[in-house]
Amino acid sequence: MTDGLWEKANKVSELGYKVHSASNIVELVAEKIAMDAESGALWAIHDHLEILSKRIEDQVQNLMEIHRDQRIQETK
Repeated sequence: MTDGLWEKANKVSELGYKVHSASNIVELVAEKIAMDAESGALWAIHDHLEILSKRIEDQVQNLMEIHRDQRIQETK
């Protein structure tokens, strides 16, 4: 029996990777901006994207643990 949880977790992980990649792009731009207001705003966006990326990855880990527990239960 499979509920597609592993596949769904991988799709969520891919979203997290894309958020992390966007964060990296914002970081590159923020490093090049000399104006404090603009640079500060970009760094704030970067930080929020990093937090979001980490939260997504944490949820992926939770999903994978559920999937692993389900597989163990299926074999019993």
